[in-house]
Amino acid sequence: MQCTSCRGAGRVQTQQGPQRCGMCDGTGSEYDPGRYYIYEAGPIVLTGLQAINSYSVQILNYTFRWRFAAAVSTGAFAAQIIDGSSQRPFSNQQVHSSNLWGTAESPTLLLSPFIFEKRGQILINITDLSGAGNTVRLAFIGEELND
Repeated sequence: MQCTSCRGAGRVQTQQGPQRCGMCDGTGSEYDPGRYYIYEAGPIVLTGLQAINSYSVQILNYTFRWRFAAAVSTGAFAAQIIDGSSQRPFSNQQVHSSNLWGTAESPTLLLSPFIFEKRGQILINITDLSGAGNTVRLAFIGEELND
């Protein structure tokens, strides 16, 4: 839907001249806050130092805007997240759990939310770093968007 502030132009006139529209962040489209939703991966059960590639979480019937990351595990792990539709990785390699995943009480806010297309996949490459058995649950927290 077209932004009502800039009428779809993405820019508004101010005393300082044309500026990016603050209501739509320059997109020209009305902001859609979506519906709160969590996709959870897991439990992923790993033996000591085991690696699993392409663990898959299916996106359901709505486009999903991923905003926060949270995890719970019995030990340290490293993970790499990949958008299954475009094969876009979110890092150049697996990232240590303490550098990406927050907790339910304090989830990590993504610097830039990411859109997963409906009926797409979140792919996860994950490796245990604890050297012992490890059970991991990853939470992808965000909103389902109206299509």
